[in-house]
Amino acid sequence: MALTFGNTSAPNSITTYLDSLFALSIANYRKTLTDNIGASNAVLHEILESDAYEECEGGTYIGEPLMYALAAADFYSGYDELSTIPTDGITQADFVWSQMACPIVYNMKEVFQNKNKIVDLVKSRIQQSEMGIQETFAQAFLWGNYNNGGAITTEYVSSNNGSLGVTPLPKLVSYNTSGSAGTALTVGGLNENSYSWWRNQYATSAATTYSGFIYELLNMYNTVALGTGGPPDLILMDQVTYQNAEHAYFSIYKRNEGSKDMEYPFENFRFKNARCVLDDKIPDAYSGAPGVETGGIVSPTTLTYGTAYFLNTKFLKMRYLPERDWEMLTDENGKTFAKPINGDSRVGHVAWMGNTTINNRRKQGVLAKIARSYSS
Repeated sequence: MALTFGNTSAPNSITTYLDSLFALSIANYRKTLTDNIGASNAVLHEILESDAYEECEGGTYIGEPLMYALAAADFYSGYDELSTIPTDGITQADFVWSQMACPIVYNMKEVFQNKNKIVDLVKSRIQQSEMGIQETFAQAFLWGNYNNGGAITTEYVSSNNGSLGVTPLPKLVSYNTSGSAGTALTVGGLNENSYSWWRNQYATSAATTYSGFIYELLNMYNTVALGTGGPPDLILMDQVTYQNAEHAYFSIYKRNEGSKDMEYPFENFRFKNARCVLDDKIPDAYSGAPGVETGGIVSPTTLTYGTAYFLNTKFLKMRYLPERDWEMLTDENGKTFAKPINGDSRVGHVAWMGNTTINNRRKQGVLAKIARSYSS
């Protein structure tokens, strides 16, 4: 159905198709869509708002170059022979492409019923898709395949077609990586138990007092800060852990925690040089399970233990294909919407292709099995 605006007796006219209106609206809305996806959890927000959201060319894999050894420098004097021994200290982590699409669907009855509010119909359908993308993306990134009977450390697997989601944070920064009770993960094609330089930091909390809890936070922060690359700049916590951290800080130092950024879209405070952030979807890394979500909100009482991720976001990235950066899919004729053979509706899809990656796991850490309450 074509929508005609103005006097039909005019000498010239412009006809606008609803398909085109949707496509143009998505194109104009794409930056807002990306920002809102970032608002679904803090680490995605940090990545999408920084240079870590990078486009990359197509290929079989997304490659992240890794440097795990330095060239051997030495002193010399006069005619001493200089070393020419090459250093084999560069390799690559490979991440598979992940594709995601969300439908935008309308039927012609809705069009007829909303002739006077057609812009509202377009807006509501786009927002409906946006919210679906936000929730799916956030769960896949923080919960992995848990909701499908898998683990938080494995990629989300579509129950419809078996396709994989993005690499989840509990895999990029895993708990108990080198411990005897831990399961060795392969991240970017590299087994973390085979290469000590490809393991992130981890610790099991044993604190029973606020003082002990603060010490554990300080210890993990400083451990991640060791070596080149700087300290963590983002600490993600579940709600109870975040509240205990605030209370512990005041109990120990007798003053409020570091300043809050009121412009930041998440509850936060400064812990040393890092932004400490509350995110309700942070899972229990020790138990390997997220909390129970009801109505889009995870109840903090449904987690057995707390978890804190200490992240240096300089080494976390999200790579995407420019042709699939939340673009409307088109057919061979350039059309974005199609009519089913046996229906009176129109279907289009907004799509993304890329993956979350990491190129330095040593600069990341996780503190798990954090108690839910402490003695003073």
